[in-house]
Amino acid sequence: MHGVSAAQQIVLAAARPLGIEEVPRSQASGRWLARPIAAPGPVPAFACSAMDGWAVRTREAALGARLKVGKRLFAGDLPGAELGPWEAARIFTGAPLPEGADAVVCEELGEESEGTVGFRRPPLSGENVRRAGEDVAAGALALPAGMRLGPRQCGLCTALGLPAVPVVARPRVALISTGDEIARGLIPDSNGAAIQGALEALGCLVQRGTAPDDPEEIALMLTRASERSDVVITTAGVSVGEKDCVPRALERLGAQILIHGVALKPGKPFLFARAGDKPVLGLPGSPSACLAAFEIFARPFLLSLAGASRVRRRSLWLALAAPVTGRAGRARVLWAVLDEEGRVRPLGHDTAQISGPAR
Repeated sequence: MHGVSAAQQIVLAAARPLGIEEVPRSQASGRWLARPIAAPGPVPAFACSAMDGWAVRTREAALGARLKVGKRLFAGDLPGAELGPWEAARIFTGAPLPEGADAVVCEELGEESEGTVGFRRPPLSGENVRRAGEDVAAGALALPAGMRLGPRQCGLCTALGLPAVPVVARPRVALISTGDEIARGLIPDSNGAAIQGALEALGCLVQRGTAPDDPEEIALMLTRASERSDVVITTAGVSVGEKDCVPRALERLGAQILIHGVALKPGKPFLFARAGDKPVLGLPGSPSACLAAFEIFARPFLLSLAGASRVRRRSLWLALAAPVTGRAGRARVLWAVLDEEGRVRPLGHDTAQISGPAR
């Protein structure tokens, strides 16, 4: 019987990050970055206005004189316009700052008439100006390896001018639900549906199948699944009863069973093996135990395969709304919700129920 921490270490030690592939930026959301990205150039690429107003030299505008309004500059104009002596350029948000200007006076502080403009107060150098590289300097680390890319990260990649990004390949997972009652369609495969959803939320490519309570049939399914996947996950059939056939199927294949039984409630029958070069994670059949074992063992393992820098969830210390009992030497998982006072309120304890984890 393994402790939870020791079992986690064994499982994670077997995880090897998958290969790297370049994908178009538009398809990168949800993937884990395989290599750090340094900014190939500054963002923004040139100094530009942060406000609608007038681009000026502060030393001229500070004297209180009215300045001649010359050029009109818009977002989309090419950089390189020059500001003449004693001149203010009418400028709009995002427009390149003309050469010679060092500030933008917002339009609320200016009064333009007859081709000149005066200001209510002297501007400060750098006021309302976005300097080149102010957001990201050229060569600076923009995104670290192991980060999961989302809409904001993909937006930054666009700003950096990257058409494609290096990501870790998506784990291919074969999910086999075992049990005569599942294979014959006598009861819905709720465990399979829940685990498939959890896998897809991690970005895995999932192929599902079912197998009856027959060691030979399960062994055949495991062999076929190993040929087209990076990892195999089974549900049910991993305990020690007459109908628990997954361990016997693995023995037929000569698999190395590294873990079979963890000091965890629910989730004690969890199994971890290596069949050839493929890892096999056996989840218990009771819904609560199945989900607990997935959360504690399978999820970190898959995140490690996917190249994630953080594979375990953050933990919090919170007050309990009701007492909880346990047993020394055994970890316990309880599904719970936060009440209105921020306390943890445990839900039902029946491992056969899926309604608790679903709340």
